[in-house]
Amino acid sequence: MKNGMLSVLLGAGIALAANLCLAAEPTQVEKVQSALAAWLEARAPIEKVTGIAAYISFGDGGPAIEAFAGTVGRDPGAGPVDQDTLYQMGSTSKSFAVAVILKLEAAGKLSIDDPLGKWLPEYPAWQDVTIRRLLNMTSGIPNYSETEWMSRAWADQPKRDFTMKELVAAAYPSATNRLSENSGYFYSNTNYVLAGMIAEKAGGKRYRDLVHDLIIEPHGLYSTFYEAGTYPESVINRLSHGYFENQACADYQPGCKESWNLPIIGRDMREASTSWAQAAGGAISSARDVDRWMRAVFHGKVVPPKQQQEWMQLVSMKTGEPIAAVSDDDPAGFSLGLGNRILGPMGAQWFYQGETLGYRTLYVWIAAEDLMITVQTNSQPPEGTSKLNEAVAALYQIVKASKAD
Repeated sequence: MKNGMLSVLLGAGIALAANLCLAAEPTQVEKVQSALAAWLEARAPIEKVTGIAAYISFGDGGPAIEAFAGTVGRDPGAGPVDQDTLYQMGSTSKSFAVAVILKLEAAGKLSIDDPLGKWLPEYPAWQDVTIRRLLNMTSGIPNYSETEWMSRAWADQPKRDFTMKELVAAAYPSATNRLSENSGYFYSNTNYVLAGMIAEKAGGKRYRDLVHDLIIEPHGLYSTFYEAGTYPESVINRLSHGYFENQACADYQPGCKESWNLPIIGRDMREASTSWAQAAGGAISSARDVDRWMRAVFHGKVVPPKQQQEWMQLVSMKTGEPIAAVSDDDPAGFSLGLGNRILGPMGAQWFYQGETLGYRTLYVWIAAEDLMITVQTNSQPPEGTSKLNEAVAALYQIVKASKAD
């Protein structure tokens, strides 16, 4: 009996030791979870975020890791970030506008080399700008979202639903509106609102319906939503609270001492209308759906080969001229609604960080490894403090180390 009991105890001790050894080495999922929690703990006081969501996919239709940290808002009773939590996509949804335009081109409804004057003759000052130049940000057209008019509207009319024509009017030159002209590469949301208006004319439907019919439904984006105006309560209820904390001056504030946006500092933008962004970045989604959509884009499953080639053609963000690829001398490029940049030790990768008044969505696509990393969080932080890229880098290091093992 004593020897039998000793065997049992020894067996239990060996099993316990084995379990302790296993527990000492966290799983890949646990490492990802810990990395998110560490990023949130370090960045929350600086970037004013309360939560972060991440999705890592290791192949089209293959395994994936979904992880979360923190809560959906600042209230003591705010729930945890989870699979149902949504964030505004910001300019990552510029890819929707590009997809709609390229699908219309493939259907013979337009050409991306059509001049704007063919479709929107009411804007003669920009009549020679092509659709391609709208989409690759080389039109030189001013940015309505950096104007005093836009800032005052955010502060005084947060639930106002804007039309696309109202947004464009804020940038269009007139006797009383003379915004600076630009050359080369110049980032302007006005370009994409104009593209949305062209899509409506060529497609014969509201831009909102084109997005649903050509993108959301056929690609099974069940947690992705696009509305031109106020979102329904069912979507808002899933949306994380989002906080505006950026005191930087707007681009069209020469000699600025106090930002036009000061009245909205600290404001929760969850229930504010996203109609100010529209085709330039007004969609709402989850990290999982952003991954699914961008994989479809990069794997050539959205448009035919001719349009796919047009989609990926880069211009230099330094000169605005076409380039075959980024390089050490010219490290940042922009195609049609997609960014390509040398990202430190990761090398040249496709990526985009979209930002709205209270949200950020960032994905990085590492093509050579068939790896996509997407993260989302809930603030527009103080100027120069955004380190969401560090969350991606930490997750990439975990994945890379696991592959090495």
